[in-house]
Amino acid sequence: MQAWIGLTVADVLEACGTPYAEVSLFDDPPGKLRAVEFDCRQGRSPRHTVLVLRYHHGLFDIGRAWSRALVEAQVVERVLDSARDLA
Repeated sequence: MQAWIGLTVADVLEACGTPYAEVSLFDDPPGKLRAVEFDCRQGRSPRHTVLVLRYHHGLFDIGRAWSRALVEAQVVERVLDSARDLA
């Protein structure tokens, strides 16, 4: 999973066989998109995965209306097992 660092969200979703419809967005504080969560289906059993995004000002949206294209184009900065580990 560390090999995913530097890839885009779309690249990782494809490798996992996870459709975008199953992705949850994590923004904290509200409006500041920081990560995406999903179950990676790569391997024998699904594994909960959190991709921390390389943040930039374009990921701030007070309306929390990030487009799929924007999210999928983001670069992975870290890979975690839980959003609790974002701190």
